[in-house]
Amino acid sequence: MASLDEKWKAVDKFKSVVVDRERDVVRVTKELYDLHSNREQLRGITSSCNYRLTIPFAPHLFGSGKTTFARTYLELVQRFGETFLSTFASDPSRRTFLENLKKASLLFVDLRELKPIDPIEFSRNLKWAVYYLLIKAACLQSGLPQPDPDECFKELKLRSDALVQKIRSILNIPSDQYLLVAFDEVGVFDTKATLFELEKNDKGVVRPYNDFIGIISQLCEEPDLFFIVIGKSKGLSIKNDVAFGLSRVILHFIPLSPLDASSIVEFLEKSLLKTPTQEPVCNVLCSSSFSVNELADSLLECTGGVPGLLTRAVNMLLNYIIARNQPFISKEECLTCMNDYDFRRICAEPFVERILNLDEDRKSVFDILLKMALYRIPFKVDDILTSESFLYDAVTEMGLYRYPIDQNTFQVLIPKIFVGIFKKDPSISSLEKILLGSLDVEPVDCFFYSKCRVFEGIVALRLVLMLSSKNRNELRELLCQLSPIWKQMKLPISTISPIHYIKSVVSSRETRSESNKSRRTFANTEWNKIIRDTLYLETIYIPVDATSHSPDIIFKLQSPVEPKVLTVGVACKGRWKSEGIGWSDIIDEAKKFLDPVYDQVLSSAMDYHHCMLIIVSTKLSLNVSNELGNQSRCYSSGMFIRNDSFKVPDNCELVILCERDIQMLIDEEILNGLERAFHVSHNPTFWDFGLDLLDRIRNSFLSWQ
Repeated sequence: MASLDEKWKAVDKFKSVVVDRERDVVRVTKELYDLHSNREQLRGITSSCNYRLTIPFAPHLFGSGKTTFARTYLELVQRFGETFLSTFASDPSRRTFLENLKKASLLFVDLRELKPIDPIEFSRNLKWAVYYLLIKAACLQSGLPQPDPDECFKELKLRSDALVQKIRSILNIPSDQYLLVAFDEVGVFDTKATLFELEKNDKGVVRPYNDFIGIISQLCEEPDLFFIVIGKSKGLSIKNDVAFGLSRVILHFIPLSPLDASSIVEFLEKSLLKTPTQEPVCNVLCSSSFSVNELADSLLECTGGVPGLLTRAVNMLLNYIIARNQPFISKEECLTCMNDYDFRRICAEPFVERILNLDEDRKSVFDILLKMALYRIPFKVDDILTSESFLYDAVTEMGLYRYPIDQNTFQVLIPKIFVGIFKKDPSISSLEKILLGSLDVEPVDCFFYSKCRVFEGIVALRLVLMLSSKNRNELRELLCQLSPIWKQMKLPISTISPIHYIKSVVSSRETRSESNKSRRTFANTEWNKIIRDTLYLETIYIPVDATSHSPDIIFKLQSPVEPKVLTVGVACKGRWKSEGIGWSDIIDEAKKFLDPVYDQVLSSAMDYHHCMLIIVSTKLSLNVSNELGNQSRCYSSGMFIRNDSFKVPDNCELVILCERDIQMLIDEEILNGLERAFHVSHNPTFWDFGLDLLDRIRNSFLSWQ
């Protein structure tokens, strides 16, 4: 039997292809055209000062495909020239530019080779080091020997025009042919800046990226010369104020979004084994009973579609399959492999190093990013990269990923394969463990398409934290007073159970004031998987009814001293509805959850398994409040609700929390802040919530750790 290292070895077994980069190609092409059309302003020929040089730049996203994209950009321009770039080229001047770009040459420069170079008196001069590296890269690309530094310096004398002529001569391209220079690994300046004499600002601070971008901006004055700068670096984060001021440069970020399921299918079908047969990798991994679509779904759930993770995972699966000489026969078998901790650990190792070595300032932001990933809170970043956009900084520096909603709006993406690694880190808090556990339970499509309400997430976390707290608290005492089941459970629970956030999907036409009216429920197969995987129950059929809704939150509690299990559904109802929720809403929720769970599971289960539905409403209707007497109430097994409209099944309970007691879960200031944010948009961004509100939410969690 193969050893662990052999079984999950991340060897390079196939040649991957670039897919799903159409949007990025169009974006970069537009930026390069801006440089082409405005170069005269940069050279000072015109008096206009509105233009600032644009340099496409990819920040720290390890494995996002930056280098591959840069190396293949001109090939992609050829591929998409008559399709995705056709709209861009509708104008005659743009069409001419695009045709010239298709014939351009690429010079790829690895800045990790940057170092002081002779002559001695100029060895600490950054400009000379960059110039020589460009010539050296051109010689290497052309198969020529490394040039002599002293002779190069005598010939060039740090003149940009002489440098460009020299490069064109080495590459054997005419003076009017476009030349695209791609600088890779610009993050070396984090460690190599001390090797050079650099400018200091008025505070005596050295910022090497300003010097480097200044050199680039001078070179961009040369005709038919273009640049892409690629890198992963803390120094190139937003708060560095890179290249503003005299250099008149704006860095435009290439988003390089993760791949979706259809793009992964294309990736698997077009990527070939490195063998004489050149067989598609999907043919090796998939049996006749296991489709490439199922494989793509499995890989998406595991990697989040991040290209580097995807490539590494496929290589590891290929190594496993080739060694045992048998392809996967089912999605479940494939997921079992990818959920193996050692598979995740080896696959994620090069990606998680940065986050496991965060400084204290960044660790304080990590749980905010976890909440944003879980609650689907997007954030914006402006073209002028202001210091206010510190979340863009945090995501960049931690090596996490951004899923682009539009050009300037992103969501935090934490691939599932990272979660187990993070959970093993002894420095993370119990709050972060719960958040990570919740992310691990979620289907991957929740990261992209779900509109899980922040309100529901706060309620869920507060519930679990309060129930697991070793300190006595009002909510636990209240539930013990109301519910016989809670008394039997003998809480606090011994371990924290991962929460499953049900996907509260809203239609695009829904407004916040309409609240739940347009929400859809799960299809039967979705419910079957959720209940089976998350709660370890048998398959349950939850009927789909347009007038009622599935619970927003489901989790399971295990008694620490007796074999008692309680499945809890939480329905967050009536958020900001002026009329509040009525008995019909409450009964609909009870029928939708308690009846199916009892009929299909509890009726034949052992007595130690129970089910409870908790109704959490920010506003009850007047008749409900009057009947309850403004008190929370529990309806136990056999009790009837509202004129015999509904009978609570055996081993079940329905708890209705009044508005006053709900403040134990979410205080009024947080609720008011959420109401203001959701008044702005059905899916507010981070700044609609505000840092103060998210800090208050965070502190409300930490108070129960």
